[in-house]
Amino acid sequence: MKRFKRRSARMNILHFHVLIRRYFRQIFTNPGVLLPLVLQAPVMLLIFAVVCRSDAFAVRDVTGANLAIFMLMIMCALMGLLNSYREICKEREILSREVFGGLDVTAYVFSKFFVLFVIGAAQSLLLYAGALLLVDFPFANVGEYALGWLALLLTNVSTAAIGLLISALLKKSESAILPVLLVIIMQVVFADCLISLDGAAAWLRYVTPAAWGAAVFGRLCGINGWYPEIEWYHRDLYEANPLLSVLVLAAFAAVFVWLTAWRLRRAYRQKD
Repeated sequence: MKRFKRRSARMNILHFHVLIRRYFRQIFTNPGVLLPLVLQAPVMLLIFAVVCRSDAFAVRDVTGANLAIFMLMIMCALMGLLNSYREICKEREILSREVFGGLDVTAYVFSKFFVLFVIGAAQSLLLYAGALLLVDFPFANVGEYALGWLALLLTNVSTAAIGLLISALLKKSESAILPVLLVIIMQVVFADCLISLDGAAAWLRYVTPAAWGAAVFGRLCGINGWYPEIEWYHRDLYEANPLLSVLVLAAFAAVFVWLTAWRLRRAYRQKD
């Protein structure tokens, strides 16, 4: 018997709403889950305050400015990944029973992602607000401030979507340590802020969410124009249109959410 029957859009939306309510209830009624989510951004912000110069952009310190951008992107990517990499594998037995009972897998994945999106929005907004108080970013208007927050948010949710896919591919959360570590290393090395990339390695930045998030800040702050005579300071992605960078990050999130839903649909395709 096929596990996936054709369902009405109304039923799928109902599943989506019910699951969202359930996940938020689980978060707010479990201090062991809620406390880490609440503390992540303040702890990251404390580290940011210790490491970054407040006047890096004002004095055009390229290294200090890139460090501030790098820290923000890596922190957002790390929070998104830590929020999601266990979300599906820890519920594997429950998910199997509910799928057999008629749960729509796509609604399940979308509900997970929606909750992670809300959490990421709150975390990135708190981190961004604190960073603006600590560092004088040279944004010219409200639109640029909004783009900065959007870059942080989408960096968070795109890596959260990667974490969801990892969680869907594995049956035990303990097995996720290696792929999660690889994703973190990739964000650090190929963020294209502090490490100059050449040759084949330079191409990997184009598939690294942190690099596209950093590109938004680099372009808005005009870092490439500070010392054009020094080629080492130049970053190609800092020339990208900020809206393009934001769209690329949104595409990353959409692709990985779709791959997660596709993976689970294949895993629960038939019932013997």
